[in-house]
Amino acid sequence: MGVDIHMFIVDKDKQILKEDIFDGRNSEWFNNLQDRGNDNVYDYCPIVYGWKPVCSKKLIRQYVDCQSYYGHFHISVKLFKEWFEKYNPHKEAGWVTTYEKWQIENQSYCPEDPKHFLDDDDIIEDMHFVEWVNEFDCSLWLYDYLIDNNIPDNAWIVYCFDC
Repeated sequence: MGVDIHMFIVDKDKQILKEDIFDGRNSEWFNNLQDRGNDNVYDYCPIVYGWKPVCSKKLIRQYVDCQSYYGHFHISVKLFKEWFEKYNPHKEAGWVTTYEKWQIENQSYCPEDPKHFLDDDDIIEDMHFVEWVNEFDCSLWLYDYLIDNNIPDNAWIVYCFDC
């Protein structure tokens, strides 16, 4: 059974600007957004636990006081955009074979376990250090959403989860 995310944009007056903006499931990204993922770049993401400082009482009653929802977090739009621009969480890099390089360039291939260091038995002529976009990381989607919808820097990204 999967987990759903409920993600909102809340303005400086604690009112909802945009509701349920993410439609889908992505356990890897959801774990990163809860500070329990494996992606170290999220250690620097300005995630804050709790909703009370940024949400209206109505939203808190509906999502925090109800036992169906868990993991209530918020992130400043301004700080999220700064973090994204500095750390590029959607990008990955590593050593791949010539064939994997071709797959990345021609078939949108994303290596699951890229090598960050070469082994002694690797054939250097067959290895390439390349960069690619991790299509499973939705931070690029969120960044583009904020830009495309002219979300103000003083707004908040607010989210929680349910099963």
